[in-house]
Amino acid sequence: MIKSLQSIVLIVTLLLSSVVTATNEDIPASKLQDSKHVVMLLWRGVTQAEQGFIDEMNKNDNVRITILDADKNRETLAKHIDSLEGLRPDLVYTFGTTITLSLLGSTNAPTKFKNSGEIPVVFNIVSDPIGSKIVDSVDSTQRTRNYTGVSHIVPYEVQLNVIKELGNIRTVGILFNPLENNSQIAANTLLAVATQNGINVKRYPVQKRANGIDESNIQSLVAEMKNDNVDLVYLPADSLLISNAKVITDIVHSAGLPTFSATESPIRNSGALVGVVSRYYYAGQFAAFKAQQILTEDTFAGDIPIETLQQFSYIVNADTANLIGYFPPVSMLKISELVRNKDVLETP
Repeated sequence: MIKSLQSIVLIVTLLLSSVVTATNEDIPASKLQDSKHVVMLLWRGVTQAEQGFIDEMNKNDNVRITILDADKNRETLAKHIDSLEGLRPDLVYTFGTTITLSLLGSTNAPTKFKNSGEIPVVFNIVSDPIGSKIVDSVDSTQRTRNYTGVSHIVPYEVQLNVIKELGNIRTVGILFNPLENNSQIAANTLLAVATQNGINVKRYPVQKRANGIDESNIQSLVAEMKNDNVDLVYLPADSLLISNAKVITDIVHSAGLPTFSATESPIRNSGALVGVVSRYYYAGQFAAFKAQQILTEDTFAGDIPIETLQQFSYIVNADTANLIGYFPPVSMLKISELVRNKDVLETP
């Protein structure tokens, strides 16, 4: 039996096109010996990205998966990474920038795991592989790296074009987590791109608490935004903000400000108003496609390009639009998926 490392450790065996929970003792010896072992290092449990990955890998009846969930705890993550040698995976899947950097390190400060180059890695849901220094370039393959992956962020130029289509948006306020590299990169990149497009961007760092975020801090930041004449609040792809998106959007919308999300979950599950996004589920499927190339076609991971999805989805939360009285233009609504909330904030 493989024991839990202060978190959830699931053994999910994908056999005969079905997903069943099992341990190594439950798998026939012949199948255990022949199957490919994938370890998934997760930060905040199974998201739609992992579901897409698992569903796609489920099409191969010779793969078994171990899920190691850090539950947003860096010490637990470190123990999971230390356990990899004993688990002997054929491939490691990583979720997000934090976990990918923890496993591989940066281009100028690689980890021991990365330097060994023995186990291929497929990362997923990484906002900016270059900006976070996971890789120097995504345009070319490299025999020196035994990893590849998927970035889920719609190009900032595309996002800014959508924001301009909303009309009368002169100043965008971006909430970001100063403790996370990818969140800082998002804030700085959005500022640079927006400046080139004639849109003013102001950055507002969020204070983190042991159990999430400080609601009074969000209220203070939103009050500051109102004084700064912010027209739209931008929510970047950051696990802290996504995990607390309902609290954030409730406070922002109570102040009458619309929200734009770089990811789909805050719109679909937490009431953010609008966004142009890459679907997590599709990103997971794309990551699985790369994993299958490595496991079944013996393709070297460095020969597989690091890519983003090429198809984007417009999502608009209809309940939020009604709540704050802010409606995207008809031209956008015609091509958007409209979603609704189960619990709608009372009109202030």
